[in-house]
Amino acid sequence: MSAPESLLGRSRETEIRRDAQGRWWNGRDPITHPAVTRSFDGWIERAEDGRYRLANAVNWAYVTIEGPPFFVRGITLERPSIDAVVLHLSGGLRERLDADSLAEAEDGSLWCAVRGGLEARFDSHAAMQLEPLLGSGPLGTWLEGDGRRVVPRRR
Repeated sequence: MSAPESLLGRSRETEIRRDAQGRWWNGRDPITHPAVTRSFDGWIERAEDGRYRLANAVNWAYVTIEGPPFFVRGITLERPSIDAVVLHLSGGLRERLDADSLAEAEDGSLWCAVRGGLEARFDSHAAMQLEPLLGSGPLGTWLEGDGRRVVPRRR
């Protein structure tokens, strides 16, 4: 099947990238419009070839993502339970925490899997919101609630 005539000569390659701090760029030019950056944050996915792309209901294009594809900006704790943590992700997305995917990096930052296996890094605000579930001891830090304890793996 050939491409529609309206797409002939067009490429899905772009110079759009998001840096490790979550800022969007088109080549050397910053992309700062809040609605655009929020949309971009919510459209990140993996293409079939493993590269990142921005995809919405109309179109998609390849992009470069430096750092995590998603950030956990905050959480809602519906009750004091590991299974009741709702993540507030970059792009305005929300989903439940998969506690078994938690990982701690060498710098102490927390990470987890979201949106079918993509990585998300907790920002400091979101990590602090986990405090009601946090415990620590000589062997490290863990999340605990409803009689369940999850020790983040090393990343």
